[in-house]
Amino acid sequence: MPEEVCEGVLFTAKKDSSIEERARAAVMPIIEKSGLTLWDVCFEKEGAMWYLRVLVDREGGLDSDECEVVSKPINDILDKQDFIKSVDILEVGSPGLTKKLRRPEHFRACMGEPVRVTRRGEKGKEFSVYGTLAAYDEENGTITLEDDNGKTEFSIAECVKINSDL
Repeated sequence: MPEEVCEGVLFTAKKDSSIEERARAAVMPIIEKSGLTLWDVCFEKEGAMWYLRVLVDREGGLDSDECEVVSKPINDILDKQDFIKSVDILEVGSPGLTKKLRRPEHFRACMGEPVRVTRRGEKGKEFSVYGTLAAYDEENGTITLEDDNGKTEFSIAECVKINSDL
């Protein structure tokens, strides 16, 4: 397995890992050393361009200057990786006020907080359901929202997107 020294920390990336997971492993030491939290790493195509988004956070939020501080070392370490050949644009930023929830740790972090679940109706039209994240079942891939009308369970796989809400 390839090994890389990153800011004095040795990590080993598995060959079968996805680009997101391998990038996550590469940037984690830099982000932790900066006192930030890694929220997510997303590898997405928009138009003809491939984006690698590294989303960082901090208790109480952060500003663009803090993102800029970690951007260069993240770019430097990712430039040395052999698994990232098709990235056109690297973005380092905040997940924002309405964070996208897609990993188990996201759901655990937002337990008891307001969320917005976007789904597709019978005719393909998207609609949103709002409530408090009352439960997360990783084993069954479900979440439960609670609102004034009670609790509703959703299969995560059937949701278009799930975001924290204000």
